[in-house]
Amino acid sequence: MSVFAQKIQNVSAKYTYYAPETMSIDEAKRIAIDRAKIQAIGDAFGTIVSQSNSTVISNQNGNSNTHFFSLGGSDVKGIWIADTREPVVEISYIDNTLVICAEVYGKAREQKHADLELSIKTLRNGIESEQFKDNDRLSILFQSPVKGFFSIWLADDNLKQAYCLLPYENGNGNAREIQSRKEYVLLSTADAEYPYKEETILTAEKELEINRLIFIFSTSKFSMPLTEQGEYVPELTIPKFDKWLQKNRVKDENMYVIQKIIEIRK
Repeated sequence: MSVFAQKIQNVSAKYTYYAPETMSIDEAKRIAIDRAKIQAIGDAFGTIVSQSNSTVISNQNGNSNTHFFSLGGSDVKGIWIADTREPVVEISYIDNTLVICAEVYGKAREQKHADLELSIKTLRNGIESEQFKDNDRLSILFQSPVKGFFSIWLADDNLKQAYCLLPYENGNGNAREIQSRKEYVLLSTADAEYPYKEETILTAEKELEINRLIFIFSTSKFSMPLTEQGEYVPELTIPKFDKWLQKNRVKDENMYVIQKIIEIRK
């Protein structure tokens, strides 16, 4: 059987975002850049777009604070591979409304195959939830319709660090092999390959912390970041993690990346 990689092409787009009053400039800039990337993919490939939003309300000393988080993506027809230039962002105010204009430049690839129906559930103390409290147990319920390889990373955008949760330390830096139609409880002592005595615990030093869980699945075998000596690196800065992930997505058109936002309260 012959396999032909989909062509990677240069794309660019501009998007203007009108932010709500409760949103910070940094959050608005990130959303504008995400949506500009979706626009660029749509212009190139006719992408069906998807947007995952999360609004978190917290109270401290009688004051209410609203945090808005957004993850952009694309369904079926295209994926963003890498930036070729730094995004250009212009900030202005129109009638007291924060307006962010973002222009992005990058490489994208058409995605003609249908998405796999991957089942991914985050569990808080064994119950499905994306809202956690300090010292709650985190586990992942996962199932794939096809055989493949799987990895889980946690990204802390405040610390700008990414941490590999799967494979475990005994996985030698290779993505976890997954059998088709088998249900897995990962990051838990219920997993036969889990090497630790204690469950995976989430902690929060602030009243509210937001993290991203990044799930990577491929029908082809892949490895975690390695040093020049071939040693497994379970922790990276987010820019280095993004670079590693982009490199793998360029090489592997059957790599799927799914992100979920989780909140952890003190």
